[in-house]
Amino acid sequence: MTTIKEHCCGADLFFNKKTARKEYRKYVRKGPSKVTARIIQQLENQNIEGKSMIDVGGGIGALQWWFLKNGGTQTADIDASSGYLKQAQIHAGENGWQDKTQFIMGDCTDIYPKIYNPDYITLDKVVCCYPNFKEILAATCKKSKKYVSLSYPMDGIIAQAIRGIGILFFMLKQNPFRPYIHPVKEIRDLFTQNGYKRVLNNLVFPWHVETYCKI
Repeated sequence: MTTIKEHCCGADLFFNKKTARKEYRKYVRKGPSKVTARIIQQLENQNIEGKSMIDVGGGIGALQWWFLKNGGTQTADIDASSGYLKQAQIHAGENGWQDKTQFIMGDCTDIYPKIYNPDYITLDKVVCCYPNFKEILAATCKKSKKYVSLSYPMDGIIAQAIRGIGILFFMLKQNPFRPYIHPVKEIRDLFTQNGYKRVLNNLVFPWHVETYCKI
């Protein structure tokens, strides 16, 4: 069985500098992806003025840039990809956000105890990249002061079949990274068990996009 450390190393190999630059160029031309844009739409319902955010698996930083442009005062990007973190750091520097941003490589469950407790935590297409969804989401619920927004794939037979193709791809690449399909009901129940209420929910096929608020 792949360990978390091996999994993160595989993510760093796959989500490399070349992929990060390609995604960043697409972001500059077209803006955030449809799923990321829907998370932004959900956050627009909140007053983020003066608030802080941790973006887990933040990639090139699209959520962070929106947050800072609209009154957020502090963001941190925790990612397993050094290539994506470097690209996001370059963008922050070019826009004068060095003092408002942090870029930390590693597993968020290890990093959380070492940094501030934010008002918001976002996990855009992160749960499907993490073997133990209960661990990462329980830690996130504990860390956030108020809101958690995330996107994760639909479950079911078709989703599992697609995951199987993904696993075969990474096996052929000799990369320990693996995609995951976690039970939707268990994800939602976990938030309830940790004292959260789902306040917004959209489907951007095949992704669930949801925002939870601490009760």
